[in-house]
Parts: sequence; structure tokens; C-alpha cells
Amino acid sequence: MSLLLGEGALVVVGDINPEVIPNHVNLQKYKIDPCKPDQIERLIESAIETLDKIDIFIINSEQFSYAEDEKENWAGLKYLFQTNSLGPIFAIQRLTNLISVGLHIILVSSEVSFYPTPGYGLYGASKHAFDYFWDSYRKQVGKNFHFSRVVAKTPGNSNPSQLAKKVFRSILRPKHSRYESWNQWFQKKSFEIFPFFLFFRSLLYEFLLKVEKKKKNLPLPHNQSNET
Repeated sequence: MSLLLGEGALVVVGDINPEVIPNHVNLQKYKIDPCKPDQIERLIESAIETLDKIDIFIINSEQFSYAEDEKENWAGLKYLFQTNSLGPIFAIQRLTNLISVGLHIILVSSEVSFYPTPGYGLYGASKHAFDYFWDSYRKQVGKNFHFSRVVAKTPGNSNPSQLAKKVFRSILRPKHSRYESWNQWFQKKSFEIFPFFLFFRSLLYEFLLKVEKKKKNLPLPHNQSNET
């Protein structure tokens, strides 16, 4: 966002915690819950009123979940898919129906949805559902609509500054997909040529998941108490 504002762009942003975003003369902030369609619709309409038109719409909405695959939580599962899948799908439908002259839609999405990854089953499933819609829908709308994807690293390993630069580059030069780091592209090609590498990748994430579970189940040290 700072890169866009630095270039003099007018920016409208919707966030569940807009107060943490620094103020700027060219920035309008709105508090929205990305899983609620009425708030998504209000954000889009407010952006059009403020900017007269929307040239670029960046989707970077996600609810992160790790090591939660075995828990039975219907409310949490519903919110996860509403935020990661249904909300972005609704936003794209509303944009393409409302702005007939076209626009550029940029998706920021994790690489986790590309491969089965222990510990990320729920998160990856919710992102993969949206990825399928994205790849299908972009082929059926008019040529006035451009779709660009920026593939981020696994949550927790991503570099926000580097990712922002890739998003900014996609704005200047629209491209079907870009990776946050060159080694992601190299990894993807390696898996295509040597698919058995995915087995070792799964083993690694299985090990990391076991370590994470052990951390959560460890008792508190003797010098700590349960009081807060």
C-alpha cells in the first residue's frame, strides 16, 4: 500500500482493523468483515463513490488456520471458508457485474493450496476452493478484465515487503502469476519433474506438525503459573 501511495495513487482499503493502518491524505479506510457480503458490497460502492472508478482491486483476505484439522468446530469452519472462499468470490462477482468497462483484479494467495500439506488441511482447502473459482471464472469474463495472481510463501515464512513489491510489479505489468520468491517457481518445476519430492515435503511438514502439537501439550514450567 505504501508503494502505491508513494506513487500518488488514490487508495481505498477495507480491513477488519483499519485503525492499525497509518493515515494518509490519499487513503480512505473502512472497517469491514470480509465474510459478510453486505460489508463487501458497501466497500466496493464506497470505493466507486470516492474514486469515480476502480482500476485495480487487490484481494488479500484470509483467515489463517494451522494444526486445527482434527478439531470439530462448525462455527470456525464456516468462518474460515466464508473469509477465504465465499467472500472473495462474492467480491469478484460484484465487481465484474458492476464495472462493465473492466478492471484489473490481483489475488494474493499462498502456495499451500498447491500441495497437500499436513497441518494446513482446512486452510488449504478453503484457499483451494477459491483458486478453482479464480482459474475458471477468469476464462469466462470479457477481455476487459485482467486477473493476476501473486503466490506468497507458506504463512509465517512470507516477507511482507518482498510480497508488496511483487504486487506492485503486477500492477505495472499484469501477468497471470508471479511468485514472491524465485525459489518457489524452481520448487514448483522440481515437483513437476520429480513428483516423488512431494513425499519428502509431506514428511517434513508432518514432523513440523508433531513438534507444534508437542509444544501445545507441554506443561508449564515450575516457575510459571496458570494465573493471568
